[in-house]
Amino acid sequence: MKMRTFLGAVVASLIASAAVHAQSPDAFYKGKRVTIEVGSAAGSGYDAYARLVARHMTNHLPGNPSVVVQNLPGGGGLTSANHLYNVVARDGTTIGSVQRGLLISPLIMPDGVKYDVTKFRWLGSTNAESGVVAVWHTAPFQTISDVMQHEMVVGGSGPYTDSETTPRAYNRILGTKFKIVSGYESTAPVLLAMERGEVQGIGNSSWSNWTTTYAHYLKDKTVRLLLQSGPDKNPDLPDVPMAMDLAKTEADRQALDLLLAPNKIGRPFVAPPEVPQDRIAALRAAFDATVADPTLRAEAKAQNMDISPVTGTYIEQTVARLYALPAAVVKRASEAIQPERK
Repeated sequence: MKMRTFLGAVVASLIASAAVHAQSPDAFYKGKRVTIEVGSAAGSGYDAYARLVARHMTNHLPGNPSVVVQNLPGGGGLTSANHLYNVVARDGTTIGSVQRGLLISPLIMPDGVKYDVTKFRWLGSTNAESGVVAVWHTAPFQTISDVMQHEMVVGGSGPYTDSETTPRAYNRILGTKFKIVSGYESTAPVLLAMERGEVQGIGNSSWSNWTTTYAHYLKDKTVRLLLQSGPDKNPDLPDVPMAMDLAKTEADRQALDLLLAPNKIGRPFVAPPEVPQDRIAALRAAFDATVADPTLRAEAKAQNMDISPVTGTYIEQTVARLYALPAAVVKRASEAIQPERK
């Protein structure tokens, strides 16, 4: 009798699950709430873009569910990525705004990684991104060539954040002489330290933040931009040299390509594995329509937020390309970003 009861419960559960999966996206999402989990703190660039998307996405999702943002910072975004992959329901009611560097973490710094990048379902990105090296106007560095000759002190916000891994990679691949002072909580304290003269600049920071949160530095001409990262030149920065162009060998170029490729991904949105395909299609279509929405575009323009969408298909293709790179390239890139051993 107990066995029959147990089997009956299992069958009932499977039938209920099958019924849910058989629902059309419109029927499934109607009356529900979709959560966008952000892997960084409130007020960050990722958070700002996620909230912009959340305010408009409900109009484009089938069934018009409500859309809310929930922050889960920690580990440079790793906490949220692991949570999205292993904990949240795989039904399309939770999606993530993940930090772009997590696309290559399993290759170059796998400690703590508990997800498979190739099994995430990439929805798209609000914008491609460029990183820039910025120096305070009173510092003696006029061009990146000066940093090849003399030590430049830059602030960092953690050994595996872009503000430290990128200048460390530049040192080992391009021959720059960045000296990293770690321990700052985020980019904002680094820039305050720059103003106070504790450091001379920052070795990598998202360009989109310089056009919004830090725009006053550019307006007042209190910083100079020495270098930009990313696979493509940013049209806003025609006179700032590209890191990729400074690579001396093909091996150097390939290592930089791996490290800087996530910049093209910008601020990606992702769904966990095993979400039914029709819901993935609905989420991708809704995301594409959201970032094309004239109302969102107008709001973004008013806040100086760049909208240059990247498709989920492009992200998947990039992931496939990066994870097919030769082991020697991966090793070179991984060694380039590691902190100095004490």
